[in-house]
Amino acid sequence: MENKERSCQKELEGVQNDVVHLTSLLKQMLRARDGEGTFTQPGEAPPTAQIFVAPQNIGAKTLNKQHYDPARPIQIPIAMDLATEDPHDVRFSNHLGYDKWTALEERLRAIDGNDLFDSIRVAEVCLVPNIIIPEKFRVPKFVKYTGMECPYTHIRSYCDKMAKVIHNAKMLIYFFQDSLTGSALSWYMRLDNTRIKKWADLTYAFLKQYKFNLEIAPDRTSLIIMEKGTQESVRAYPQRWRDQAIHVQPPLIETEMVTQFTNTFRAPYYEHLMGSLSQHFYDVVRIAERIEQGIQSGRIAKPVEKRGFVGEKKGN
Repeated sequence: MENKERSCQKELEGVQNDVVHLTSLLKQMLRARDGEGTFTQPGEAPPTAQIFVAPQNIGAKTLNKQHYDPARPIQIPIAMDLATEDPHDVRFSNHLGYDKWTALEERLRAIDGNDLFDSIRVAEVCLVPNIIIPEKFRVPKFVKYTGMECPYTHIRSYCDKMAKVIHNAKMLIYFFQDSLTGSALSWYMRLDNTRIKKWADLTYAFLKQYKFNLEIAPDRTSLIIMEKGTQESVRAYPQRWRDQAIHVQPPLIETEMVTQFTNTFRAPYYEHLMGSLSQHFYDVVRIAERIEQGIQSGRIAKPVEKRGFVGEKKGN
């Protein structure tokens, strides 16, 4: 019986020594962290969060000073300070306590989102990892692409701006995000870095994403059916028409542009423009402005809006 009591006493002393050692380690870590936080009063200890892990079972033969019961093992709680350094620096004599410590820390990180911008995770999601940007390089001012313009035009404009580093594929891919905005920027952020290895990969993905803009681009038929608005000035209408005409492929030649633009006008503009025999676009605009001035001065009759046939009512 005495031998059993001595063995239990030794086990209890070993556990107590482990607790003392753990407490000493925690105190050293807290002292090492003093001065890093901001406290409201001098000398006030930093707030710490302590979580009590499930008690450790010493064994069924542990000695109890008041009553020795082999069926009821002694339970010793271990306090853990979450404000300490990396838990991997702490060596527990009991592996179960260490595993629970690690599980608690990972759970808190998941709740707080502390590892959202961890350096390892950032490197994994970054589209261009390990990029080296020269100190003297200045980022050009790009025309922002919203997702509604011609993708070919935007890539050409971007390459012209990045002419100094046109052979640096990583810089071309990395700074392409600065030329995007809105939904186009969101598309860039969702790209898979395992599929974008070269500049050609990015341009292919970009053109594939916004190819529909080329399919719905204005054509010659859409230019013919355009009309000048009732309240729209002659100076504003040609600009709007030209903005649509530049998207037509193949591009319009000068004489074709003059003919199609003239055909979009109604009376009295159409009669005067057709008789002018103008061969340049700016000449057509000037003649249209003179016609507009004649209408405003009353020298040229205003176009009459047709509201349909209205018959006379017959008397009963």
